[in-house]
Amino acid sequence: MLLVAVAAAALAAALNESYFAARRVAIRESAFAEAKARAEALGRPLVIVGAPDGGPTMGPSCGDITIDINPTQCPRAIQADISKPIPLPDACCVVLVTCVLELVDDFEAAMSELVRISGGELYIVRVEPWTLTAYFYPGAKRAVPEEFCHQAPGNWRTPAPRRFWP
Repeated sequence: MLLVAVAAAALAAALNESYFAARRVAIRESAFAEAKARAEALGRPLVIVGAPDGGPTMGPSCGDITIDINPTQCPRAIQADISKPIPLPDACCVVLVTCVLELVDDFEAAMSELVRISGGELYIVRVEPWTLTAYFYPGAKRAVPEEFCHQAPGNWRTPAPRRFWP
């Protein structure tokens, strides 16, 4: 009887995690489409934070510019730590960051820099903190606060969080 209960719990956990994994992919695709459309409407480049080459921070596409702490195969890439000054001007682009902010050492500095280069045109996708993926996320230092991540489709644009940065 105990074995059946354990097997049922394991199956439920696997189904739950599969649901959230599929949801995360759908969220990334939806956020990418919306950020790309916004970049085109503003005539700005789309900057993807988290290269699509693989690994835990895998983004949906290269975008016009890709920023990652590791080397990438994307044609226009900047290898950089986003918590340090990024070599882009203020308010020059639309930024999509996917499942990266959980890994940075200095969250406030990273958010400040992303808001600076995007002028507030910032789209954030996070790993939901209640999932097994978040629990086992390699190198994760935090859960990204929900106030930064608009999870509802069609409501991705994250306003510049002015209350945290002067």
